[in-house]
Amino acid sequence: MPRFSLKYAVVLLVLLASAVVGVYGFSTLELASMNSGTRTILLSMAAVAALTVFTRKPPILLCLGLLACLAIACAQIWPVIVVAVFALSATVLGRWGLRQTASPDWSVHLLVGAGAFGTLTGLAAYWPINYPGLYGALLLLPLALGHRHVTSIGRELLRHIQASRSAQTPVQTALDVLLCGFACLYVLVAFMPEVGHDALAMHLFVPSHLAQRHQWSFDANTYVWAVMPMLADWIYSIVYMLGGETAARLSNSAFTLLLAWQIRNMALWAGGSATSARWASLIFVSTPLAFAESSSLHIESAWTAFMMAGTLAILKVSSVTPDPSERLSQLLLAGVLLGFAMATKAVTLSVLPVLLVMLLVQYKAWAVPGIVKTLLLGSAGLILAGATPYVSAGYLTGNPVFPFFNAIFHSPLWPNINFEPPAAFGTGMTWDTLYRMVFKSPQFIEGRVGAAGFQWLLLPTAAVAVLLSGNKKTLCILLVGAGAMFMTFHSTAYLRYVFPSFALFSVILALPFSDPRFFPRSLAIVAGAVLVLANTRFIQAATYYGDIKPSALLSQAGRDAYLLEHLPIRNMVDTVNALNSGNQPVAVFASPLMAGLHGDALYASWYNLKWKNEFDAATSPSELTQRLRRRQVNWLVIDLKSLPPVQLDRLLTVSTSYARLGDLDLRKLNVTHDEHLLDPQLSSLEGWSLTSPSTYDASRKVLTVNVKTPATQRVEVTPGLTYINSVSARCATTATAGRIQANWMDDQGDFITTSIETFDCTTQWETHEMSVVAPANATSVIIYASGHTDIPLEFKSLSFRQ
Repeated sequence: MPRFSLKYAVVLLVLLASAVVGVYGFSTLELASMNSGTRTILLSMAAVAALTVFTRKPPILLCLGLLACLAIACAQIWPVIVVAVFALSATVLGRWGLRQTASPDWSVHLLVGAGAFGTLTGLAAYWPINYPGLYGALLLLPLALGHRHVTSIGRELLRHIQASRSAQTPVQTALDVLLCGFACLYVLVAFMPEVGHDALAMHLFVPSHLAQRHQWSFDANTYVWAVMPMLADWIYSIVYMLGGETAARLSNSAFTLLLAWQIRNMALWAGGSATSARWASLIFVSTPLAFAESSSLHIESAWTAFMMAGTLAILKVSSVTPDPSERLSQLLLAGVLLGFAMATKAVTLSVLPVLLVMLLVQYKAWAVPGIVKTLLLGSAGLILAGATPYVSAGYLTGNPVFPFFNAIFHSPLWPNINFEPPAAFGTGMTWDTLYRMVFKSPQFIEGRVGAAGFQWLLLPTAAVAVLLSGNKKTLCILLVGAGAMFMTFHSTAYLRYVFPSFALFSVILALPFSDPRFFPRSLAIVAGAVLVLANTRFIQAATYYGDIKPSALLSQAGRDAYLLEHLPIRNMVDTVNALNSGNQPVAVFASPLMAGLHGDALYASWYNLKWKNEFDAATSPSELTQRLRRRQVNWLVIDLKSLPPVQLDRLLTVSTSYARLGDLDLRKLNVTHDEHLLDPQLSSLEGWSLTSPSTYDASRKVLTVNVKTPATQRVEVTPGLTYINSVSARCATTATAGRIQANWMDDQGDFITTSIETFDCTTQWETHEMSVVAPANATSVIIYASGHTDIPLEFKSLSFRQ
């Protein structure tokens, strides 16, 4: 049998086996109902297709026009402008940084510039300097200084806009129409209000906190994730500062669409045609997980964009790049891009060994004169771009990857155990992992069946075809994708953590099926069409946040009504902000979805173990009140159905309801006047220290003192809390002046400052009081019963209450 026929037979046999497995799996499924995502795709494709037929313009150009119209209709034109300016400024900055005036791969320039902007924002977050004006100037500066680059980019865009569709085949035009349908979905979902858990707990919380407080606290005691790598969140913060929530969500969707472009570039680099490159991009954007990453403000799209660019740079450091100097420049570029990936997500550390092995295998290609300098510069780029969050975490917590691996690093801010991912997702890979990813997706993600997409059924066939094809480029892509998946699943089998493998495997799936040596053209088109159709039908399987509601897109009233129906806690945040005028901490006994809060959120969960332990240890209403007061809490957000009855009753006892949205109750801590002094009525001298010759009349329960012979008592205080210091006094002999005095002390017993008010006494008992706030570093206060002169005064009571 000829060699060609044998290869064809092997590939066909694997395809038939996959088809049988797929048919069996589909027989176990319930057909997903038509959802808003699928309807949006179909309507967008129909609109672009109709415009393409009537105008004979390229579908991509028409799609941009359609998206501009949608932005105007949804009143989101300003966030679109902000994201576009950010992308342009980042591209110019990247071109300047790479010292290239022109390059066909503008996406690399954009990523280098975006990573640099994000790194600068992460450094600025340590200081209270983060204002919209600063970020507006930051984005405009590269455009002003790099006007030549701006002009060059403008000419490139104009050339693409004026390009004719005549060079495209009908199949390529049809694929472009399909891609445009998904692009419209990704942009429209970005215009929707944010209702995602991770976004509101962290990825939108950080930008909103930065905008309100003008700095980030990096307080791992309050938020356990406060020192984790957050480059994507810093990038979102830039556009959030200028364009609000929609701009942040839109930048996330833009990263997903940028990935489609990177996949196209990788497919072309690996020897694919313009058609197969489009198929690779289409397979990716039709994947339910890709849509899930855009349906809420996640970071995996930005992370994967850095990973893809870095991976392609590593792959180019090989003999397939004929110019040795180009190999070295790609090695430098890989260091910077992978450093940005490290600064975005710590999972990068699991993938770097795979890329290192790939690099070492190709050592003959880059072991050339000048390599030592290149390796040093590349390592410096990797460290400068990626090490900042780990150094910061190590300095602030004692654990560079806090809270992970704390059994090794022993940070005092977390128990000496390793932080473990959710056990529900398991670890490792088995012979049926691909099948379970498709038809038992809830074992790998918080989603439904089909969340991973159905392309995994074709992956074994594509992998065998790649192995038999002899194409070294596609083989390297396959090995990196499989290695990254294996290494990550070894820690936790979670789909979002292997998102780069989804992108890489999209290339692997498209190229072999476009190779006529293995698959007839008609069979490849049928397989691709069935795959995209199945993915589209299950497009919302990986997310619970991807609904498209026209009312929420077209009016603010519809937006508010949508949030009230789907996530009332977001409306509750606005209410809290209106009432909590001092921006004091808010105790949250509900889901941690407090993005936009104008103060710190105290979560009684693993987000804040110290506060959780304090709350759990408060076994009485008075003790709970004391702990809340110590934390400067006035307002509480309570989910009435999420707490054990005993703890809920205790919270309801110490607070009063102010607003109610369903099961959410906004409550204010009851006003209490807890007395801190021992024996404030002077029935004895317990707690008091007298200075001779001051006197105490036990029969009348009266202290007689003057400025030189005061009576004092030391009590503990909580920094930042307000106290009322009051006295009841009269003249002992002749008219004189008295004092209300409080001396503040730190935890070492050293004097900080004093608070004093004077009063004039009379022959009648009168009460005088002074309101004071404990200084930031005060732990105790000394209360005085004292005159203001040498003439004695009589005191019959003193009080120091909260």
